[in-house]
Amino acid sequence: MKPAPRARKASSHDNGGTQHALFERLPVHVLLAPDAERLVHFPFVALMDLPPGLEGLLEVQIIEDTAYLTANAPFPRARVHVQAIDGTAKIPLDIEAAEGVAVAPMLQVHLPSGDDADDVASTGSREAPTVDMIELTRYAAKTLYAPSRLVPVLPGVQQEPVDRKTVPGLYRGAEVETAPLGAWSSGSLHVTAVRFTNRSDRPLELDIEQLRGRWIAATPQHWRLLPRGSEADTTAVYLISDRPFAAVPLWR
Repeated sequence: MKPAPRARKASSHDNGGTQHALFERLPVHVLLAPDAERLVHFPFVALMDLPPGLEGLLEVQIIEDTAYLTANAPFPRARVHVQAIDGTAKIPLDIEAAEGVAVAPMLQVHLPSGDDADDVASTGSREAPTVDMIELTRYAAKTLYAPSRLVPVLPGVQQEPVDRKTVPGLYRGAEVETAPLGAWSSGSLHVTAVRFTNRSDRPLELDIEQLRGRWIAATPQHWRLLPRGSEADTTAVYLISDRPFAAVPLWR
């Protein structure tokens, strides 16, 4: 009988509560405890494709090079792919959630080349250029609607955290449900993609004048919403502001 292969040590811990994992072709194992947020830090600005089987089980928010993961319930191992926004690297993750496990609050993933973002940051500290509101709006739209492999690299733009709860009363004079989908910024400009859903039995032509809030510009993905229950009863509206969405005065 052949002896069992010896397990390779794939990760370690430091005294600061961070687990380190080196990606060497094998998927990186990410263990979660339900209802406990865990941060996974990558050596690049990341995009993540979440399989349909994890919808409702795993909450994911990605800001730059860090993924904030929260399991809503235990689930078995599932393969998730993370790739660099510029397409230069791709890392498979095996994510699972189990009750009663103790894990470090942060997992730091390294590439074997040693070219982690933290290592190369000091070699080029030039400030990224800012973009105008048109470019920022286009970038937000492509991030929402285009496949992750087609999302362009846009230096100077960074993803921002945003509360995705519904915002009552953002749109006046119609039965419309609104909730943020994502937010990005460049310099002093902020764009928030907000989901607009028609809750009435009649079609609706969006009127930007009915928006509450101090917005620099507002651009709907589609101007016309069909009655509730239709495939086209929902669209995204891109709101440009000079501050984060949560700080914009909505009532005027």
